[in-house]
Amino acid sequence: MDACAGRLSVASAAVRPLAADDPAEVDEAIRRWHGTNVDSYWYNAVQQGHTPAQAQAFFRAEVMEHCAVQVALVDGRLAGLIVLDAPWIRQLAVFAEFRRHGVASALLAWARGQSPAGLRLFTFQRNTGARAFYERHGFLVQRLGTSPAPESEPDVEYAWFAEPPRH
Repeated sequence: MDACAGRLSVASAAVRPLAADDPAEVDEAIRRWHGTNVDSYWYNAVQQGHTPAQAQAFFRAEVMEHCAVQVALVDGRLAGLIVLDAPWIRQLAVFAEFRRHGVASALLAWARGQSPAGLRLFTFQRNTGARAFYERHGFLVQRLGTSPAPESEPDVEYAWFAEPPRH
């Protein structure tokens, strides 16, 4: 905590794998991820309708079974997570009290190390904060479209290339 400013000051977040053998850490990560989705996607009825139990089931069966899950820690506290199915970033969440302090950048740096040739992702077009973050970090819009049902939300596909594509 920065005593002068009265806010969190993060020089860097420690990034490591989610401790899949620690039920308390897994539960907290999923609970916080689900809460971030509900807060971030206030405009999407499907996201709003997901229960904590559904989030737990999905994350354990689909995310943890098929993707690399890394968490960011700040002072030993979970600050965010990233889900990578290289080259695809499937999820990136920074928990509210840790936003705008370099946590997402630390998670993204880890992903770039895992997929050095490039990364891809989708986000909703209305997610202007995420879009600005990705664009600041060199991601380029590849296409605008609509996410599959049941969300059917206008989305945007981004890509980051270690070297710009040749035309």
